[in-house]
Amino acid sequence: MKYPLYEKAKELLYSEYQKNFEIVKDSPYHKRYVDEKIRHSLQVSGAGNGILKHETYFQNRAPEFVDIAKTAILLHDIFRFSEVRILYETGNKVDHGVLGADFLKKLPDFNSVLITLPIKHHGHMIECMYEDAEYQNIKDEQLKEDIKHIAFAVRDADKIANWQIIVNEFDFVKTVWLPHPEDSSETQSTIPPEAWEYFTRQEVIPHSIIKTHTNAGEMISTLCWLFDINYRYSVFYCNKLNLFAKFLHLFERINLKAEKVSDIQKIVYDYCKKKFDMDIL
Repeated sequence: MKYPLYEKAKELLYSEYQKNFEIVKDSPYHKRYVDEKIRHSLQVSGAGNGILKHETYFQNRAPEFVDIAKTAILLHDIFRFSEVRILYETGNKVDHGVLGADFLKKLPDFNSVLITLPIKHHGHMIECMYEDAEYQNIKDEQLKEDIKHIAFAVRDADKIANWQIIVNEFDFVKTVWLPHPEDSSETQSTIPPEAWEYFTRQEVIPHSIIKTHTNAGEMISTLCWLFDINYRYSVFYCNKLNLFAKFLHLFERINLKAEKVSDIQKIVYDYCKKKFDMDIL
């Protein structure tokens, strides 16, 4: 089946990548950053296609709706390339989700709340989308439900792709992911108490909560994305790729105590069993 909007989205994605790549290509760091983001976008698209194929909400829907959902997933990071360019030129960081939605609103093909709202808030807590005035002012309840489920697909696929690169290319990404990648001291192998409290409550950890980041704190915060996963297929896919077991092995690599790793494993197992009725690890 052909998805014409998705095909246009691929052209837009590569255009934005190439345009910004030309500007930052003389900087090894920014060049690598842009290259990783085009790869990430395609990985997210792949994970998202699995969600759309296997999750009940998207089955037996009109091809036009699936086309829009595929497009939102692929373009979730459309402003990442400009974000890297802005970082390269000014040193300033921007919210690529919000600016990505604004960017797409200016393009008639992609100016749909089914695309822009999920993209705008894919890096925020989901409550931010629910509280968005644009979302709240929508009177069509079916449209709001469609937006919500596309947002779920975008968020799940994004997390899956990020976990994949973290566990499979740890030595490559740890220099930009962990706060102190070369420090294997006990301090860096300790999960801050406030972060551990969020994890044991099975809640996503806001970055503002962790005042002093440690390597273990950053890792537990990333694993906490599990508590924002929406679809059973997403957990099935992660388990099929052995991502949870590999993530636990990363805790061992940074010298987290074995008892703590065991506690993490139990919490992850119990959560997936209770919420998704799935045995993992």
